[in-house]
Amino acid sequence: MTITMAAPRDFAAAYLSDGRVKVAGFDVTPAWPERGAVEVYTSAFKEPMYDFVVLPLSNFLIAIDRGLPLIGLPVFIDVFFPQLGARVNKSAGIESPADLEGKRVGVRGFAFNPAVWLRGALADMYGIALDSIQWVSAEPNSLSGVDFPRGPGFEVETTTESLDDLLGRGELDAVFWDRGGPALTEQTAHLFTDPLGEALKYHLLTGVQPLNSLLLAKRDVLDANPGLAQAVVDASNEARERYYQDASDDDAHMGLPLAWLRSNGLFPHRNGLVDNRTSLEAIVRYAHDQGIISRRYALEELFFDGAT
Repeated sequence: MTITMAAPRDFAAAYLSDGRVKVAGFDVTPAWPERGAVEVYTSAFKEPMYDFVVLPLSNFLIAIDRGLPLIGLPVFIDVFFPQLGARVNKSAGIESPADLEGKRVGVRGFAFNPAVWLRGALADMYGIALDSIQWVSAEPNSLSGVDFPRGPGFEVETTTESLDDLLGRGELDAVFWDRGGPALTEQTAHLFTDPLGEALKYHLLTGVQPLNSLLLAKRDVLDANPGLAQAVVDASNEARERYYQDASDDDAHMGLPLAWLRSNGLFPHRNGLVDNRTSLEAIVRYAHDQGIISRRYALEELFFDGAT
């Protein structure tokens, strides 16, 4: 029986995608669609296109909350800091995070993983009243058509227009992108004067290094193949070690300079629940506080039994 596994073509996953690292003891075929990640993400809520799929953390939590027959593996495809993607219109009067209250903020989907992370970080670091912000969600997005709740105090509009254009025209006061977002223009600026410094401050105060996406498996595939989950984790760990050895300080990971990550003890970043417990518990709390999942899950409910 051939088992299919989503393997993006960048970072550590590239070593699985191109066959340099294989899953020992099982016939596992890595794949990645030409249309990219969104096709994988949206399929998870219908019929997953692979036996092992990749999902952003917030999408994963919504999938579990909806009772889908999936389970997480402690394999984290990429890490990032959403502080780098927070942009404002210079005319919006936003001089500090507190000025976001009462403003219109665009996101690539209300439950867009970077938006969930950054909202949580703003609440933790600055006490921002998140429900005082008018959220504008871009459509389509990786959760289009998926029924998930929002916190009762949140007001969410939708738009099919370009968030970048809306921000430039001043119809949005700010936008939360992933990575660094589009190039700055004469009308736009970073929310934080020093985004990398803000990211490091958040990490040092909370112990959190935000996780972007992870690997999930169909439960019935794991049930039918004892030992498969651990074999995939082992292969992913080997791929990650090779990526760390080969990555140059001149490279970037999710928009973050590797030299900066290394100098601040943020790279290499390991898989596993032990090393990521603080970050995972933070995103579960953020997702629940923002109302997109019904309760705070224990990590042991979310990941397969052999995970460590």
